[in-house]
Amino acid sequence: MAGLYVFFGPTDRDRVNQAAGHLTFFAEETRVISTDGFSAAWTCNDDPALFAPASDPETGVTVITSGRIGWPESTWQHAEQLTQFTGGLSNRLLLERYLRSGASALERHNGPAALVLWDPRTRTVHLWTDHFGYHPVFLYRADDPNHTVISTFPEAIADDPIVSVSPDHVAMAEFLSAWRATPPHTYYREVKYAGPATHSTWNLRDRSFNRREYWKPFHELPFTDINAAAEELAAAVSGAVQMRTLPRLGPVVSYTSGGMDSRAVLFGASSRAEMIGLNLYDVPNKESAVAQRLCEAAGVRYVGFPRDTEYYPRWITEGVRLSGGMWSQEDNHFLGTRDLVTSLGARTVMTACTTDWLFKGYGLEKTYSRFLGRNLPISVLTDRRITGFLPNISRVVPDGLATQVTVRLEEHFAETPTELKAPADWLQVEDRRIRPACYAVSVSGQIMYRAFPYDTFLADARVADCYSRSQPAWKLNAELWGLAVRRICKGANHIEDSNFGWRVGSSKSAKLAAFARGWVRRRTRRSGHSTGGLATDGAWPNLGWYAQHSSVLRERWNSTPADVRQTIAWLWGEDPWATPLPEWAAAPNELFRILTLASHLARRPSTRQ
Repeated sequence: MAGLYVFFGPTDRDRVNQAAGHLTFFAEETRVISTDGFSAAWTCNDDPALFAPASDPETGVTVITSGRIGWPESTWQHAEQLTQFTGGLSNRLLLERYLRSGASALERHNGPAALVLWDPRTRTVHLWTDHFGYHPVFLYRADDPNHTVISTFPEAIADDPIVSVSPDHVAMAEFLSAWRATPPHTYYREVKYAGPATHSTWNLRDRSFNRREYWKPFHELPFTDINAAAEELAAAVSGAVQMRTLPRLGPVVSYTSGGMDSRAVLFGASSRAEMIGLNLYDVPNKESAVAQRLCEAAGVRYVGFPRDTEYYPRWITEGVRLSGGMWSQEDNHFLGTRDLVTSLGARTVMTACTTDWLFKGYGLEKTYSRFLGRNLPISVLTDRRITGFLPNISRVVPDGLATQVTVRLEEHFAETPTELKAPADWLQVEDRRIRPACYAVSVSGQIMYRAFPYDTFLADARVADCYSRSQPAWKLNAELWGLAVRRICKGANHIEDSNFGWRVGSSKSAKLAAFARGWVRRRTRRSGHSTGGLATDGAWPNLGWYAQHSSVLRERWNSTPADVRQTIAWLWGEDPWATPLPEWAAAPNELFRILTLASHLARRPSTRQ
């Protein structure tokens, strides 16, 4: 997918064509609609025969999807019979549902997508966001239909000459502090995220706006025990992956590591002959070897991608252009593979990003168990809410902005308990960190929807129900997720998790035994073993190496304009450029955040102080 831009009012083809240009990042397919009352630009990396907007010539109702809905093969075949409609098959199915059963039939749609529907009979515009808020979608002046804009990209709104926006430096300070802004805020005060699992309605006759949540988690009865939860989660994930790996959607490129999450895609795929497991590394290592073993065990083609020594620094500027600077380029893992993915003929791209958030307790209040003064690889829950976005520890915000940041955080967590005593307490706080998922850190980010024909199985409605019914204690130590993946990957459970060295679904005692063996090996490792290079034994590099050795990063750092440095220094609390670049090797995550925002400010002069 690439993008969506919608506004209301008289026909304005020049404006909508200009908006389409702001959403064209590569050579995307484009559709433009401009009628009295409703104008929209849609651009995509997906197959338009499947995903382009669809209309009903009889009623004039039009459905546009930014992102993807997952359908079983039998439903796709039914869509091919809906010849009374024009446009992509997926949206024909949505049209049929709406015309038969009304707007409620499009709630709980099955995928990471924003749906927009225009009904000229009632002069009504509908917008649905997905359960977790995976697909980015933002609103400008939502409560004023005379000026409302719906878009998947805040920068496109800011570049609309009809629109007036001002920079939100509080959100920028939050990004430098905590890797992210507090939802629904963006880098523009007037542009806000639409909200996860919401149905928004604009009535252009009476100029009214209404928004409600169509789904809230934790209202269903929880699973009775962890094994019942694992059975249902395994079935839900398998079904979600199968729908997204059908032959008609292939070839499918799935980014594959040696860890636990991405293997669920390989072994859950409906057509493994159409699957390609793409693994990234700096030099072949343990991680890449395990990834290759997993692909071979699943009967999936393995492709290794060796990153060069300037990979992450070289893609900063382009990554910022696609992300709007709201996503740290330390996590820009996949953009540099786009040419390869295109050459492989991929019609679907998948990752297992955000599994850590949904089912492995990434956003829970927790601490490590300890033994003989050492942390063990076993976590336990703690009982007091942290008013912030775990797992990262936020950097202190400068005094001039700290109060505003605190107010936003308190508002965001206002309806959650401070003392955590019952399972519902931890889940409520965790949910405030997880949704909307398009704000999540340490994952592939919004950029994937703008660069690839991207989908995520975790946006599936049945997976959302499993999330809603799982206990927080089961998420710790990936206990529930491990049991589910073990069920999905039958026949390959002897292949260890390269991150930890134990088999998927191992018991606590087995994990502790593996940890003890690893500790002994680390203690007896030869003193000549180098740990200071770029490459690691895992999936991602030693980012600190770039601060000392990358000529591309050094050039970007030294060429930062003076007024950009001044704004960053104000938001950071001191001048980062006063610290010699090689010394940032000790804090590479902070360095990449600074470079991310600096690149954004350099592109957007009006956002500077």
